[in-house]
Amino acid sequence: MENELFREKLRTELITRTKRNPRFSIRSFARQLEIEPSSLSQIINGKRPLTNKMCLRLSQKLSLSPEEIEKLMDSEKSGKESFHTFKSLDQDQFQVIADWYHYAILELTHLKHFQSSYKWISQVLGINQNEVKDAVRRLERLDYLEITEQGNWIDRLGDANNEGNTYTKAAFRLLQKQVLEKAISALEEISYEQRVQTSMTLPVSKKKMKQAKAKVLAFIDELGDFFRDDSPKDEIYHMSFSLYPISKTQENKELR
Repeated sequence: MENELFREKLRTELITRTKRNPRFSIRSFARQLEIEPSSLSQIINGKRPLTNKMCLRLSQKLSLSPEEIEKLMDSEKSGKESFHTFKSLDQDQFQVIADWYHYAILELTHLKHFQSSYKWISQVLGINQNEVKDAVRRLERLDYLEITEQGNWIDRLGDANNEGNTYTKAAFRLLQKQVLEKAISALEEISYEQRVQTSMTLPVSKKKMKQAKAKVLAFIDELGDFFRDDSPKDEIYHMSFSLYPISKTQENKELR
């Protein structure tokens, strides 16, 4: 059966999410994948073909890397279009976005006490040296990082552009999951004086969400500019913001 490994991935993912949340259903899964529940059920149960085009569509919703997709799909049986799509996927670019420490390494180069040592970077970021080495090679291949003959590390990401990567959205979803996980750790491990973690619950008009999002993004840019002054930098921070609905009144109008 075509793309059976990808079909099995869908089955496994459904089981995993159901274990995390007993109320999770195939209907919930279909909503996340933006596909009809009946179609998803038929695909999972092998009653409907799983085409290469559908695999590529679902893979973005599952936040799969290009490497994972190629392993799951029957690439040797795929048509020329799918084959060339695989060839054009940039695994390096995906990984730089998806793993938080790539950006952190680049930002470390701006610190006044930066040390161009894999061991030092490993210690300050809390990752192993092999991860540091792989990340540095990846950043160099993409021309995001320049290491001069004199041993100076220069952040070149400002000259690069991530636009146009087919899998950028999926990579950013993985990045935000990692950022949220680190935020939870910071809540337990970092002193209150060294962090800001707060929340607000409030009624909103969904019609204003577009404006609200613009205000949030403008504030983040403003705060970024505030820190990007000429003062010496001595630490790397993550900044994240979440604004999301916790009610589903529009989906439950019959309860009114």
